[in-house]
Amino acid sequence: MSASLRQACILIIDDFQGMRTLLRDFVKNMGVTQIDTASNGKDAISQIERTKYDIIICDYNLGAGQNGQQVLDEVKLRNLIGVSTVWVMVTAEKTSEMVMGAAEVKPDDYLLKPINQSLLENRLEKLIARKQSLLGIEKAIKSRDYPSAIAQCDQQLKTDVINPQEILRIKSDLLLTTGDYDAARALFETALAERSVPWASTGLGRLRFYARDYAGAKEIFQEVVRENKVYMEAFDWLAKTLNALGEGEEAQKVLTDAVKLSPNSPVRQKTLGDTAYSNGALDVAQSAFEKTIKIGEFSPHKNSAVFAGLARVFSDKDSPTEALKILERSKKEFKHNTQASIQTAAAESVVYNKMGQTDKAEAALATAEQLMEKMAGNVNPETAMEVAKSLFKLGKKEKACGLLRELAKNNHENAEISLGVESVFQSENMAEEGQALINKSRQEVVDINNQGVLLAKKGDFLAGVKLLREAAKTLANNEVILVNLCGLLIGLINKEGKNAALAAEAKGLLERVRELNPANKKCQAYSLALTRIMNG
Repeated sequence: MSASLRQACILIIDDFQGMRTLLRDFVKNMGVTQIDTASNGKDAISQIERTKYDIIICDYNLGAGQNGQQVLDEVKLRNLIGVSTVWVMVTAEKTSEMVMGAAEVKPDDYLLKPINQSLLENRLEKLIARKQSLLGIEKAIKSRDYPSAIAQCDQQLKTDVINPQEILRIKSDLLLTTGDYDAARALFETALAERSVPWASTGLGRLRFYARDYAGAKEIFQEVVRENKVYMEAFDWLAKTLNALGEGEEAQKVLTDAVKLSPNSPVRQKTLGDTAYSNGALDVAQSAFEKTIKIGEFSPHKNSAVFAGLARVFSDKDSPTEALKILERSKKEFKHNTQASIQTAAAESVVYNKMGQTDKAEAALATAEQLMEKMAGNVNPETAMEVAKSLFKLGKKEKACGLLRELAKNNHENAEISLGVESVFQSENMAEEGQALINKSRQEVVDINNQGVLLAKKGDFLAGVKLLREAAKTLANNEVILVNLCGLLIGLINKEGKNAALAAEAKGLLERVRELNPANKKCQAYSLALTRIMNG
C-alpha cells in the first residue's frame, strides 16, 4: 500500500447508501482516513468547492438531478478540479450512449459494477502514482503561471515518467491556450513522429483553423475521423471547419453522424440544431434543439439560446403559439439571467413580427436593447448576434450593422466570432456587404494598434496612451487594445517615474483582460513588470 494512497483525501459520490458504505469501507481498509461522501450531484459539487480531493469515485447514475457525467463536466468547466485529481466513474451500465458520453468528459478510469476491494485498490494505486506527479503543474496552472507549468512539463518529460502522453497533452493545451502556436506545432509533429495519436493530429488541424487555412484543416480532420471512428473532438472540429468553408450541408451530415455515436452532448446537439436551421432543415433543427433541452436540463451547458433557436424553428414552421410557449418556458428557466432575457426578448420580437403583430415585436426588441444597455458592454457575442438578427427582421438595418460592427471590432482576432458575424449577414443575403464591413472593422483596429506600437517604439508613450484610451472607450472588450494600452502605461511609468493612478489603471486593464481571456500571454509579463516598477 503506497503512502500516497493512504494519505489521499477521497470523495465518494453515489445515490445509494449501501453503495456509499461499501465503497467507504473498501477505502478505509486500504488505510485511507480522509473520506467524504455525497448522495447527489449538488451535494458533491458543494463539497468539491470547499475541499481539494485527491481521488473522486463517482457513480454514473445519481438519481434525480445531475448524473456523474454532468457533475464531472461542471467541475471541469468551473476549474474546481485540476490535472492532479483522480476521477473514477463507476457504473452498472454498458450502453454505447453512456460509454461515449462519459468518455467525452475524460474521467481517468471506469469501473463496471460489481466491483471488489482488490480491483479498486489496484486501480487507485496506479492512478494516484500517475497523478501525484502533476501537483506542481496544477498549482502553476491555477495561479496562471503558464510558463512555469510548461517548464515543469518539460522537466518531467526529460525523466522516465509513467505518463508521458498525459503530460504532452497538458503541455499542448497550455501552448494553445497561451497562443504559442509554433511550439504547439512542434510538439504535435514530434508526438506524431513516434506514433499516430488522434489528439496530436487534431491539434495540427486546430492550428490550421486558427490560421484560417480552413481547407487544410478540413483535410486533417477528415483523415482523423476516417482513422478514428469514435474520436468525437475531430467530428466537432470538422463540422466547425465545414461551416467556416460555407459547406453547411456537409457540416450537418458530420454532426448527424456524431450525435448517432454520442447523443448526450448538449453542445454538439445545439451545434447540429444551429447548423440545420441555417440550412433550412427545420425538422432536423427542431429535433436537435428539443434533444438539447432534454439532455441539458442538469448540464452546466444549459443555454437559453437553445430555447430561442427552437422558438425560431416553430415560428418558421408557422407554429407561433408553440414558439411563444417555448419562450415562456425560457423565461421561467432563466428568470435571473440577463443574457437569457435578452435572447428571449429578441426571439419574441421575431415571432411577433412573423405573426404581423408589429407593436409587440417592437416592444420585445426595445426590451432586449434596454437590457443590453444595462449590461454595459458585457453582452456575450451569441446574444449580440441574436439581437442583430431581430433588428434585421424589423428592418433596422443600420442598428443591426452597427451592433455587428462593434462585435467584429471587439473580436477582430477571433476567427470563430468573425464567422458567426459573417453567418448573420449571409442569412440576410448580405454576404458581400457583411464581409466588407468585417474587413473594414478589423483593419480599423489593426491600424489603431499599429499606430500605438509605433508611438511606443518612438518613446512617445503619452501620445500612445491617449490614442488607445480613446479606442478603449468604444472597444471595451477588445483584449488586444486593452493589453497594448496596459503596455503603454507601463512604458510611461517606466519613463516618467512611479505614478499610483497610472498603475491602478494598468491593473484594472489586466483584470479586464483576464476576464476576457485568462490565458492572455502578455498578462503575466505585464503584471510582473508593473509590480517590479512600483516596488523597485
